[in-house]
Amino acid sequence: MTGNTDAAEGDAASMSRRGFFRAGAAGAAVAAGVAAGSGTAAAQYDGWLEGVSNYDGTHDYRGQDEVTVSVGAGENGLRFGPAAILIDPGATVVWEWTGQGGGHNVVADDGTFDSGSPVSEEGTTFEYTFEDASDGDTFNYLCEPHRAVGMKGVVAVGSVDDDPVDPQAEGGSGSGGGSGGDGGDGGSGSGDSGGSDGGLSASDIGTLALGFGFAGALLVPLFYAAHKKAERNA
Repeated sequence: MTGNTDAAEGDAASMSRRGFFRAGAAGAAVAAGVAAGSGTAAAQYDGWLEGVSNYDGTHDYRGQDEVTVSVGAGENGLRFGPAAILIDPGATVVWEWTGQGGGHNVVADDGTFDSGSPVSEEGTTFEYTFEDASDGDTFNYLCEPHRAVGMKGVVAVGSVDDDPVDPQAEGGSGSGGGSGGDGGDGGSGSGDSGGSDGGLSASDIGTLALGFGFAGALLVPLFYAAHKKAERNA
């Protein structure tokens, strides 16, 4: 009987140990999943929009023949607004200068389009029709003088694996949400003021979840050891 009891207790301890470790591994896996699926800039567009403060997902303008993007959005005029847009194949994107932030240009990273030398005049426009683009294509672009400070954008075509943003819900139409200095400023304002208001971005939440998940996995053996010690002393 004693042998059977000891074996049963051993099996129970083994099962308990496995339960602890499974819980820790599950926590780490969930945290990793949250971080990967949170639409962070690092996870989307191969990190092209990492450091772009007004990136809040891809603004969905499918169904519109023409979409306007602000050049010189944000509090300092050093952003494209919105930073990422989704359009139909064949749609035209019009970049319109706000006159803020100095001289800007619009240059595709792969050379597909180029507005030329930087200009600063308000009301300047540059447009490009994505008639040869296919579903799933993405075009990364930037302002050459302000690349280092995160003045970058993306045009996605047809479909994209990212958090969609409804421009109507944001309070703007295709041209209003894109061209409005208000729309661009609003996006940048929420990103820039997140620290002062105490809000957390999707990137912050993903990073915290991931950190806590791995920390939890590392602490599981310590908790288990403390648990067994308490049982022996009881």
